[in-house]
Amino acid sequence: MTKQFTAAVAAVLFAVQLTAADTSPKDPYHMFPQASERQNRFVIEVPRKENENDYRLQLLVGKRISADCNMHGLSAKIEKKLLKGWGYHYYTFSNIHEGPHTMMACMEPKQERFLSVYTESLLRYNSRLGTVVYVPKGYEVRYRIWKAGEEQKTLQR
Repeated sequence: MTKQFTAAVAAVLFAVQLTAADTSPKDPYHMFPQASERQNRFVIEVPRKENENDYRLQLLVGKRISADCNMHGLSAKIEKKLLKGWGYHYYTFSNIHEGPHTMMACMEPKQERFLSVYTESLLRYNSRLGTVVYVPKGYEVRYRIWKAGEEQKTLQR
């Protein structure tokens, strides 16, 4: 009887050990596609806020360049894609190229600065699931967090 009890306890401990060994941290973004050879995948994780509807996320995709005093910009094809079967969205930036710029005569020497793709979109702030962004290699992803002000105005008819 004690041999059976010891064997049962050993079996339970062995099963618990196997379960514990299998609890290695899994990539929480495993469902998203892997980046291609020419892309990098970035995940923006933001801290939890009390009222997340008052916040928005702005993506700044670009790179550091040596530029003169003129206004420079980048253009790109930006796509919001649906992760089928999950209902999550992710963003891809492709075909990034130099966009419009001014052509003033500059007296100052060129300076290193960050040049980003122009986008008017502000994305939903979501602390429960990071924002997944795919960009071509050689570009970086930065972001800004925007917060709505307390003041609300009423329109008159």
